Amino acid sequence: MVSEPTAEVLAGREAQRGFPAHKSIVLVPYKPEEKIYSCPVIQSGAPAVNGLPGRDGRDGPKGEKGEPGEELRGLQGFPGKVGPPEIKEDLGSQGEKLVLVTNDLHRQVTALERKVQVLEAELNRYKKALILKNSKSIGKKIFVSTEKEDTFDNGKSFCAKAGSALAFPRNEAENATLKDLTPSKQAYMGISAEQTEGTFMYLNEEAVTYRNWNVGEPNNLKNEDCAVMQYSGKWNDVDCNSCALIICEFLS
Repeated sequence: MVSEPTAEVLAGREAQRGFPAHKSIVLVPYKPEEKIYSCPVIQSGAPAVNGLPGRDGRDGPKGEKGEPGEELRGLQGFPGKVGPPEIKEDLGSQGEKLVLVTNDLHRQVTALERKVQVLEAELNRYKKALILKNSKSIGKKIFVSTEKEDTFDNGKSFCAKAGSALAFPRNEAENATLKDLTPSKQAYMGISAEQTEGTFMYLNEEAVTYRNWNVGEPNNLKNEDCAVMQYSGKWNDVDCNSCALIICEFLS
């Protein structure tokens, strides 16, 4: 950067050239006056301290009771809409409806009674068919032989699905009737000692009230918890997994 020559240098150059010397002029750059603003300094004193509250004053004398105020009633509201007119039923038509319903129920009951009669007739035919083929009836019981041998549990399940149970005599007459269905085979009876070891119970967990065991039976030999009726009519305890004739008992 080349600096500009000063006034003295320029005057010397003009003197060398024969020009008269001039008075040097010094240029002073203009500087605007700066205004200085100052704010007054306010000194703060120590914060004021509130004093303690004063004591409560004494209660003044009780004033006299004022007069009761006047009761102001609100304005009456607008009247509501008029409801629908009352509908009166015809008592005569209501009575006719009741008669119609009663007649309809009577017809339904009559139809059900006829169906029951038809079912009873069919049931009687089935009972006769059972009596004529591999079955014996005594009192309200019907003993029906399946003519098949199976285990105790399978026989119990088979009779239950047929709506019956394994046959079990409760007296000497029923025992003799059941014996007639076992001419040459032994048949399972609906008694067991599986739930109460050593004590035979009916399958409905009732105590056995009638017994017709062979001499020395039951002996529980090899865990024999089921019972069969032999062709002689006597009872013997056997293993429940052995196979014997299955006879079901129905209630008439």
